[in-house]
Amino acid sequence: MASKPILLVLGAGPNIGIHVSKFFAGRGYKVALASRSKPSFDGGQELHIPVDLSNPENVPGVFEAVRAKFGESPSVVVYNCASHVDDNMHDPLSSFSLSEYVKHQNINTNSVLVVLQEAVSGFRSLSDPDAAKTFIYTGNILNVITIPGRLTFGLGKSGTAYAIRTLVEGNVYSEEGICFYYTDERTVDGLPVYSEIDGETAAEEYFRLAEMREQGPWLFNYVKGLGFRSFEGMEDVIRSTVISGRNLAANSSA
Repeated sequence: MASKPILLVLGAGPNIGIHVSKFFAGRGYKVALASRSKPSFDGGQELHIPVDLSNPENVPGVFEAVRAKFGESPSVVVYNCASHVDDNMHDPLSSFSLSEYVKHQNINTNSVLVVLQEAVSGFRSLSDPDAAKTFIYTGNILNVITIPGRLTFGLGKSGTAYAIRTLVEGNVYSEEGICFYYTDERTVDGLPVYSEIDGETAAEEYFRLAEMREQGPWLFNYVKGLGFRSFEGMEDVIRSTVISGRNLAANSSA
């Protein structure tokens, strides 16, 4: 009898983290959560691994803990951790702090690269040849448009998006059945959902990606209730709408 597949979620928040964990657990996955502090919710997880992702050197220990608990590596890895501080919209370089930037960049990109390395190594060791072998990164719109006040945050998201795109378009791992995704929930008009991201929708889409077993669009934009949607070619219109909305909000609160 085949052993249950394993899901590893790094960044176990109360929205996407809990919903993804519960959704996969309810469909036969063993679940491991890795975060700085133990989650206050029950996401169906069988293991919690304390980790500070601002230090990329901590990442290998997470995968070691999963193997020690379950005897095998995870077949689905979700990176759901992000960190940023808004920049000064009118003078972003005046608020730049190198030490803060390095900490955020470690969480948003550098630790992700180590997770990718560990995930691929683990995928290659899985006993089930039909395992999902899927890596999913919770992204946002900053890899395709610029937004005032998001200079350093955008550097992190864009860097990770470039890494994932390179791995997919280079077809380096496709023959091994390994898939990579940068996900981003949008409104039906292609606008960012910001803090209104829907955890249940993310869980459904992430599980669908894991079940595909073949590489889909690396930049996986999705809309609640509609699934995948491509907004390629609409970047200028979307940015104009976003900027207009931010300016209106700023003037209203002035």
